[in-house]
Amino acid sequence: MRRKIVSLILSGAMIFSMGASPALATESGTVVSDTAESETDGDADVEDIEENDSDQTDTDGMDQDTQDSSDTEDGSDTEDGIDMEDGSGTEEDSGAEEDSGSGDDQGESEGGITDETITSEYDVFSEYDLDFSVNSINEEALDTIIEYYDENGGESVFGEMVDDGYTTNDGISCVECENAMIFTSSYGTFCVKLPILNVYISSGGVQYLGAPTGEAYADSYTVWQTFEKGTLSYEQTLDPDTLVVRRGNIYYFKYSMSGGNADEVIAYGKDTDEVYVGDWNGDGEDTLCVRRGKTYYFKNSISGGEADKVIAYGKETDEVYVGDWDGDGVDTLCVRRGKTYYFKDSISGGEADVVIAYGKETDEVYVGDWDGDGVDSLCVRRGNTYYFKNSLPGGEADVVTAYGKDTDDVLVGDWDGDRYDTLCVRRDNIYYIKNTISSGEADMVVPYGKADDEVYVGTWQVSEEMEKLSTSSETNILLNNSRDFSYSLLTLAYAGNSVNSTSFRKSSVTTYIDDDGNEIQYCAYYDYYGMVVVAQRVNSGEWTYQWTGLKGTISDAHNVISLAVDGDGYLHMAWSRHDTGTLMYVKAKKAGSLEFEVETMIGNLESSVTYPEFYVLPDGDIFFLYRNGGSGNGNLVLNKYDTSEKTWSRVNSNLISGEGDRSPYWQACVDSEGRLHISWVWRESSDVSSNHDMCYAVSTDSSGETFVNSEGKKYTLPITQSTAEVICEIPQDSALMNQTSMTTDDEDIPYIISYWRIDDVVQYNILTYSNDGWTVYDTKIRTTDFTLSGGGTKSLPCARPQILVDGSGEDAQIYIIFRDSERESTATIAQLTPDGTNMVIEKMIDITGTDLGEWEPTYDIALRKQKKEIMIFMQKEYYSSDGSDGSYQMEAVYVADLTSIMK
Repeated sequence: MRRKIVSLILSGAMIFSMGASPALATESGTVVSDTAESETDGDADVEDIEENDSDQTDTDGMDQDTQDSSDTEDGSDTEDGIDMEDGSGTEEDSGAEEDSGSGDDQGESEGGITDETITSEYDVFSEYDLDFSVNSINEEALDTIIEYYDENGGESVFGEMVDDGYTTNDGISCVECENAMIFTSSYGTFCVKLPILNVYISSGGVQYLGAPTGEAYADSYTVWQTFEKGTLSYEQTLDPDTLVVRRGNIYYFKYSMSGGNADEVIAYGKDTDEVYVGDWNGDGEDTLCVRRGKTYYFKNSISGGEADKVIAYGKETDEVYVGDWDGDGVDTLCVRRGKTYYFKDSISGGEADVVIAYGKETDEVYVGDWDGDGVDSLCVRRGNTYYFKNSLPGGEADVVTAYGKDTDDVLVGDWDGDRYDTLCVRRDNIYYIKNTISSGEADMVVPYGKADDEVYVGTWQVSEEMEKLSTSSETNILLNNSRDFSYSLLTLAYAGNSVNSTSFRKSSVTTYIDDDGNEIQYCAYYDYYGMVVVAQRVNSGEWTYQWTGLKGTISDAHNVISLAVDGDGYLHMAWSRHDTGTLMYVKAKKAGSLEFEVETMIGNLESSVTYPEFYVLPDGDIFFLYRNGGSGNGNLVLNKYDTSEKTWSRVNSNLISGEGDRSPYWQACVDSEGRLHISWVWRESSDVSSNHDMCYAVSTDSSGETFVNSEGKKYTLPITQSTAEVICEIPQDSALMNQTSMTTDDEDIPYIISYWRIDDVVQYNILTYSNDGWTVYDTKIRTTDFTLSGGGTKSLPCARPQILVDGSGEDAQIYIIFRDSERESTATIAQLTPDGTNMVIEKMIDITGTDLGEWEPTYDIALRKQKKEIMIFMQKEYYSSDGSDGSYQMEAVYVADLTSIMK
């Protein structure tokens, strides 16, 4: 069977008519043609978009060499390639000229939209019905809220009440205050305060998440609060610790590690007071506590005046330490008697919560969070040697290091805001600061105050000043209600760029079917603050949510979240920072859980990761692809997860190599046998206009260890530009898009979709394989041209399309999901059927009647493979350039079920 790349002159009867262009000949004269000009930053980027209808000529002239493709190789060549049965047993070579005009002779249609194409011309569109309404608050609920307000600090805590309150049709009552919202419902009466309040508001509030079911609490550096439909969280930003010097009862606070005048000066307590520093209320700011005997006077602000809380604890002779012993964000006391330590987890008297023995009675002891886990533990000092423990129980030290001199005064603090406490030695008024627990030279040397000053360490001011957000107002998306599509509404999510829907999310939505037949579906996205939110529903029921406490950089649309569920039902999630950051990977703690453990996947080649993608195999194992390197200088890495062993392994550290000069930008899929199909374009630089050529490889089995081209010829790995099978030659400057979509049909034959310029139109083109070789079909969906160039994420006139296929061969039904400015940027699904050398558009249905901005389609690949259903992630999204803060728009997330289009 022939699988030869040839050059042909394309004529009007071919799939494309575009002057001279390289092509792949097929037996019937159908050719794979690549044309025009490629431009698109494979990093989901496009720059300098310029719509035009100017004449563009191909760089290749009409004088193209042709090559007879009748030189067949041994039939064994196709054994591991794409195995197509050839009924005739012979193949005749027919060039482009022989095929000219044959389409009409054979009764083929011209393809594209016909008089029989079903469209949305008369479809009805409407907004999603939230079934939510509010009425005036009832008197009993108002009395309950006022009582709560008065008993919990009133105006000093919540600010003034700013409205008369309301009661929802679900029986939830609420009164809004300047700094909080107070709710009463069947769950009880609770408040929602900053910072969780802003997460709640920006995610849709009571309409989307219901009432709080408890008060907020802190865990390490994250604040959490549970609502009817999920648990929200906010990761607090830490400021570096700085110094305060005390002279008598006067305190001189510095807000930076520098010399000079104090930033704030206050008087508090008496000259004879013993003083401690801690965050007594969990607001992120350290304040003072004075001790007189066994009585402690706590202040929650840097100011004079009465103490905010007074308690008695321990004995007058106790040695006292301060720390956050349980990771709840609140510092409490520990008393030491000899080598026994009595820890309290609340600011109160009574019995100790934890008692341990550690070290020797003569040890000098310090407290800090040495491993950045949000929990303080002990360090003992003997001379200039320090023995660090990362947990409270006794036993051997976790880290031992020498630093400074035996005679040094020592302070502990987080000097660089990285959440790790480290040491500082003081010699007179000079401070030698280390930012790691190690010996060696100081990282910073600062003079401050006088040699005889009494000095304390703390975070005196939180720079992240948070103001209450105004109520979010999302776009009311109009949804098609005439096609038996169904829609589920999730929460509001970040929409300042396309990071939540960029095409290389594999996957944005995914489904696991358990042994009882239950469909457990997951969806993930970023919230207003870049927190990863995971949603879950069972059998298309109501969504529940988990704000994970995990963050990504949402200012760059490349930093997408990808999901997969392994064969045992464990959810895996990965994301990265474009070009500069390490791979972020977590796995659910148990099957069906939304609680995650941060794990290392392999541990090497994970410091410059982009485009992390999961591909689940039929047996439940998982392939994982990502780029190691940068745009125009990167390689494709392949890992595999073994479900039975619950371990990852590196299959190939350089499957497709850019050789330091270019980078492959791929799309991939797994077929019914577990073989990994990969197609890709090459990028010569960070400029998207340097995209060129479509190439192909497929693994011989589910191990992913051996790859062949479509002829079955084995690749020597890594695949390079010189060894790659070019299935469609497309020159640079052709508006060729990278990282679109590919799939396989019911016989595991690959279908690839992308767009590039043909005859002055940037068009959605489909490549597929048959007995005749690779064929390109012009879908004839688009009619206009545009130019793409440059680097970074840019606004795209059309989204990267997704392709799905039912059936095979002449009976194939092809579905394309896309968003295009030619169709007012609505979400659209088209159904096409092959007709000889053309594609006929059977249906062209708008999913929305609303412009979705920068949205790109992604779908539930796992559900599609298992049940042939079509469910897509949908959200209106806006444009902002990479690295910009953006305006942090919020829009609702939908999962739309489009399966009915197949009827």
